[in-house]
Amino acid sequence: MNVAPPAGRPDRRRPGDSPEQLARWRLISLEKQLPTPRPLTGLGAPVVVGSILLALLAAFAFVHLDRVSPAGVPTAVTESQRQFVEGLARGLGNSVGRSRDELTELAADCNDRPGQARPLLSRFVDGHPMWRGVAVVDSTSRAPTAAVGQPVTLPPGLTPTRAALPLVDGNDPRLLLVEPLASGALLVGELDLGVRSLRLDPRSRQAILIAVPGVGRALAQGTPVEAGGPVEALLDRALTASAEEHTVTRSGIAGPAPTGDATAADPVAPLVTASVVGNLGFSVVSVVSAPVTVERVSREPLFTAAVLFVASLLVLLVTWLGLVRPVRRLLDHAKATASGNPVAGPLRTVNREANRIGAAFDTLATQRDGTKGVRRDERPGGVGATWWVIGATLVILASSGLIVANLAPAERELPGQVVRDAQNQASAVAASLSDTLDGGFAMLADTGRDHGKANTSGMRKVVDRLVDDNPRFRSVYLVSAGGDTVVGAGREPMRPAGPVPGESGVNLYDVQGRLPIVYAYYQLADGRALVAEYDVRHLSRLLDRMPGRVQVLDIDQRDILDTSGYLAFEAVTVEQVRSASAAALTGRPYAEVTELDGRRELLVATPVSLEGTTAQLEWTLVARRPVSDYALPNNALRKGSMLVLVVAVGIGLLLFSWHYFFQLRPLRNLAREAGALAEGKTNRVVSPRWHDDIGAVAVCLEVCRQAAVHGEQRLGGAARLRGVEGMNTVIMTKVPERRRRGG
Repeated sequence: MNVAPPAGRPDRRRPGDSPEQLARWRLISLEKQLPTPRPLTGLGAPVVVGSILLALLAAFAFVHLDRVSPAGVPTAVTESQRQFVEGLARGLGNSVGRSRDELTELAADCNDRPGQARPLLSRFVDGHPMWRGVAVVDSTSRAPTAAVGQPVTLPPGLTPTRAALPLVDGNDPRLLLVEPLASGALLVGELDLGVRSLRLDPRSRQAILIAVPGVGRALAQGTPVEAGGPVEALLDRALTASAEEHTVTRSGIAGPAPTGDATAADPVAPLVTASVVGNLGFSVVSVVSAPVTVERVSREPLFTAAVLFVASLLVLLVTWLGLVRPVRRLLDHAKATASGNPVAGPLRTVNREANRIGAAFDTLATQRDGTKGVRRDERPGGVGATWWVIGATLVILASSGLIVANLAPAERELPGQVVRDAQNQASAVAASLSDTLDGGFAMLADTGRDHGKANTSGMRKVVDRLVDDNPRFRSVYLVSAGGDTVVGAGREPMRPAGPVPGESGVNLYDVQGRLPIVYAYYQLADGRALVAEYDVRHLSRLLDRMPGRVQVLDIDQRDILDTSGYLAFEAVTVEQVRSASAAALTGRPYAEVTELDGRRELLVATPVSLEGTTAQLEWTLVARRPVSDYALPNNALRKGSMLVLVVAVGIGLLLFSWHYFFQLRPLRNLAREAGALAEGKTNRVVSPRWHDDIGAVAVCLEVCRQAAVHGEQRLGGAARLRGVEGMNTVIMTKVPERRRRGG
């Protein structure tokens, strides 16, 4: 704003006639017109922030990498034991749930036909071998009125309600299930709690226990656990904690290996993992002698931290000397030129853009003095500002390369316990797949036997109930003897119309397509057949219970199911996978760490089923997982280093982007405008684009342009807009906030 003093009153704020005072007053006035950088918008903000982030990353790397591989049982062993025991508990819980449903159905049959309890019990035990004995017991006298199988005894004090009582006396774990009957009697069944056959490593002295907290435990498989030893306390702690945390792991003190296969240099520690089975009141416990990783001194944390810290100093040095300091010297040069102060020679810096803009200031000053056409520094030296920023970014990338070059070597082998656990997990997934297929066929067969003579209307209700009660089926339908669909439920059948092959069973429709067509079928007496197609997505979800890539291959080595993206019936070309699948189909277990696609992987293969209805499919389950995915000491160190590496590269990209968009581009644009002014094109206004040091240089350049065109009266202290003749420029006092608010 231009304000002139009243007539007759002198302007006390105007400078005197001395050139020094005039130049000083112009400089003060100019500085009040220049933009002031805000926080994080100054010229040195990016390099300071980047250097601080690199220093903080160095401290984080030293602390984080120093603790990723502590001494003790490797995390890979602990995780594999947790997954293994959780799988056992889940499978046992599902088995007990199915058995309880079977006993509930038996209770309903006994209520419907109370006089035929004995034949019903006999038929039930013959069809379900897991039941040791079933009896109908009088609730008052506790004496059995009908019993089949081994004697069943009610414990004293048991209330006559629906109950589940685990029995762990001796090495014969059992579960007592009680169902009340309408007559007031109790249907009692004793269920065998033995887990499926497992492959246990005798060198690790593994034991699988069924334990009831506060009551006792029973050995299901493996090496007996010594009573009163150090493992006893670990067992009690694990069982107590599992009641709240579901699955817990507790490890003991390391000591020498108990077998002759290992030496004292290979210490082991007892590892106890417990997982509760639903709300049934008992837990599955695994006890192993796990290998122990000894504490070691690693140079990776110190080396990584030192590299990053040196990189932060180099980035600060390069950017400060190549960009920040030259531009600030340019700003001082610009202020002096724009206020009419004498400049001691041309500007000489290591920055080419700063030198070019400084030369333009000198040229405009000579034009203002009346010597047009005279220019200084026709070819200013220095390195481009972009190259200085690129150099700082390359320092960060080079430090990242040093970190990569000194990464800890990847693990090539796995502890034996991890391999055994992977075998057992693969077997559990294969058994779950087999049970799903066999159970679906058994359900279809029971329905066919019970409703095989029903008419079309009755069969419609039957197939509707099958689809609604079984998520494993995508569709169920009845086909005629000629293969035409009579009635169906669920989604549209994928199997083409036609007669079913053979009598009954589970089959794979062998055709190239988007999805494999797996179906169960049961031939009825009148020539019709019940067909149930399995939901492939439901089957694939069963494979997700095991980490890594899990495939199901047929006898022709074609991919039937896969947890990774695949095409149905695509032939497997990896020779190791084909060999493992062929070996597993003969019944031999396969588990090996081998080279697959250029990296070390654990390859496990097991048959889906060697007996039962599903065996006719001749499927094998193949699981593969890279060794680098396991939480072993070197793997953990490499992953921690890669995390630090990614963050360092991110800081480098942030530093370059910040400089490029907010400093380099404005500086280069200003250098081009300064070059045009130096060539005599003074009719274009120079506008500041950013409120920072570069914007202040742009304001000074515009002042010099106006001074070169209109004379030195346009230097610092002059109004930027030409006022009325006779009006003088004054520096106004800032109005206090309270006065502005008061009007």
